[in-house]
Amino acid sequence: MVSELHSPASHTSLPVHKQYPIVFNGIQLGLGGLVSALALVSPRKSLNLYDNPAAYLCVSASIILAYYAVLAFFDVYCFKARGDSWRPRARPMSACISSILSMFGSTLAATLVIALGFVLFGAPLTTHYAETFTAALNVSLLAVTPAILTLKPTFGAYRRALLSAKQKSIPEKWAAGFFWCTITVTWMSAYFIPMDWERPWQKWPIPIIGGAFLGNMVAVFFVLVRCFVVPIARADFEETQSIQRKMARDYEAQRGPVTRSMAKKEK
Repeated sequence: MVSELHSPASHTSLPVHKQYPIVFNGIQLGLGGLVSALALVSPRKSLNLYDNPAAYLCVSASIILAYYAVLAFFDVYCFKARGDSWRPRARPMSACISSILSMFGSTLAATLVIALGFVLFGAPLTTHYAETFTAALNVSLLAVTPAILTLKPTFGAYRRALLSAKQKSIPEKWAAGFFWCTITVTWMSAYFIPMDWERPWQKWPIPIIGGAFLGNMVAVFFVLVRCFVVPIARADFEETQSIQRKMARDYEAQRGPVTRSMAKKEK
């Protein structure tokens, strides 16, 4: 996998929001949200989530997977670029293909774990195999793949970013934001399935998919605030405080000689 986790210790001389190209990563954040929204658009009217959920979810997963594959191929997923250099670095074709295959494999592994979780929480065990798998694939792409492309491929990196309360770097906040927002809203949406309202949208796995995509949209705004707005505002505040302290020191330094000269004149 091509991920290099961008540890908090690196680039310590730069403010945290200047370690990565903000405009470039902001564009990718908006583009990722747009791709997720477009994945919900059916290519034809007969292919919809109510009548043919498995086929519909295959199409949506293919759109998101293709988007991530392009980013993995060029190694330009968010926070891979540093400073003012956002262009993809030259890599051999074998490394590019290996990145895509590694991303596919990790996403598939996460899909199997999520599908098992669905079954343990009450999803049909002997029927609806395709619906369960494709729903798990979509949730995995929305919640886990951003972490796969951002973090080091080690258990320690995933545990620190997704399960630890320790202070995190911006890439770790990015991965945790998409993971927890998507998983939480997906889990909350399952509440509607057992209700006796007898609505067509209560059929498995429609509420789960609606919750996953809604959670992903929430994650976009959460990550926007946590990884862009807050670091920039904090850095601007600290810079303002630093300037004010410097002005106070300069004022005291200039005031000292004047005070001493006035004291001599009074004598």
